[in-house]
Amino acid sequence: MPKIGTLDFTGISGHKYTFNVYPLSHTFTEKEAVYFVTRRTIKADASVEHILLYVGESANISKEFLSHKHLTCFEREIANCICVHWEDHADTREKIVDDLLKHYHPPCNYEN
Repeated sequence: MPKIGTLDFTGISGHKYTFNVYPLSHTFTEKEAVYFVTRRTIKADASVEHILLYVGESANISKEFLSHKHLTCFEREIANCICVHWEDHADTREKIVDDLLKHYHPPCNYEN
């Protein structure tokens, strides 16, 4: 399934990051990324809302969800989208995740 759209997320630093939005079932090629797992809902007024559930990074997004340690939380929270920000550099990905985590505090990040 193709990209649904784009979203901007702002870190605690004030820096804005643009993410491509896909259904959670989307099959990715091997690529590095920062990602948000979300529950996307369409409201009565046709606007779209994303509830942020988890932020992470991966050196290979194509294999990230095969056995994700927070899969139970994603299922319980009815996750249905993944928002992806492509980033090749591991140190930059880690900094972006930290920036976004400190701003949004997604609930699945804090489960064991």
